[in-house]
Amino acid sequence: MTGLLIGVGLLALILLLGRYGRGLPWWLAPTLAGLLLAGIAWWMRGPELVEDRAGLLDEAQRQRLTEYHALLAADHAIDYRVVTGRELGDLDRFAVDYVAAHEVGGDDGRGLLLVLDAAADEVRLEVGHGLEAHYVDAFVAYLEARQMTEFFAAGRVADGILASTELIVAQAQQAEGELVPAIAGSGGAGARLPARLDAGRSAPSDAPLAAEAGAAPREVLVAYRRAMEERNDNPALDIYSRATRDMLADWVMTPAQMDNLARSLASCAVEREVTGDEGRRAVLLAPLAERQCPPYFLVREEGAWRLDLATMMRAVRFGRDNSWRLEPGALGLYGFGFAGLAFDSRGFPRLP
Repeated sequence: MTGLLIGVGLLALILLLGRYGRGLPWWLAPTLAGLLLAGIAWWMRGPELVEDRAGLLDEAQRQRLTEYHALLAADHAIDYRVVTGRELGDLDRFAVDYVAAHEVGGDDGRGLLLVLDAAADEVRLEVGHGLEAHYVDAFVAYLEARQMTEFFAAGRVADGILASTELIVAQAQQAEGELVPAIAGSGGAGARLPARLDAGRSAPSDAPLAAEAGAAPREVLVAYRRAMEERNDNPALDIYSRATRDMLADWVMTPAQMDNLARSLASCAVEREVTGDEGRRAVLLAPLAERQCPPYFLVREEGAWRLDLATMMRAVRFGRDNSWRLEPGALGLYGFGFAGLAFDSRGFPRLP
């Protein structure tokens, strides 16, 4: 309705300029033309996807979230908005009123609204009626408690929203059923929980992980899957390379991320193992048709195979549908693992 009213207003202005423009003072015509062009630009821009009233995001972060949520709308027809503020009152009522006033999700109700009140330290994800069957309260509460607020506690608001959007995309790709374990949510469509803003990171686990001496690369990957299933976020596990341990020491490893990795590793069978660099490095590859099953890099250190997640983070990227691609310039000494494979200009592997 809002778009229709703006369109009618702009059309009326165009007609008035066409009929009476010749009788206007010369100095007024450029002003009206500028107003008309500005109005058209505003109308075509579309809704504001990220409204940061609380000033929790910088401009680059706000733009990144806006672009990612625009892709979510293009790929899955999900209208996802974010509003941050202070002293917004009852968050449930604010979310309902905002959805209605801004037509989030349109008539089909395919909208999501994330509201973060920095003063009350509360967060709520409101789910439109057209998405309630897929984004049930249990999923939303899990998303907030096991992913989003883990980043918020570390002072990384933008990363928490973006990491949660990645799980929203993954859920949208599921044909049926829940993607994640159940957590009791709110009584409405969505969930409201403490935001834990700047509460401080939880101390990582110091639990060890048993891995047999002389374990082969595939066995190390199995051990990694077991660690993720147990939600073992110890950054100093023996299965990690030295560079990986350094990286993970400052990493936010959330329960949701570990659950997601465990599911991925369980469903991604290793089809090919390639060893190079005089037996010091290995690449494990799933079938190329399994586009969401990335390659894994391993390096021999102190006589043992260890996961080189540090190089993987630089060399392996994921597209908007979670399909993996390569940054060839970041492969380092692991290029041998992809010899004979063809890649497109963006780094996505071509199927044989």
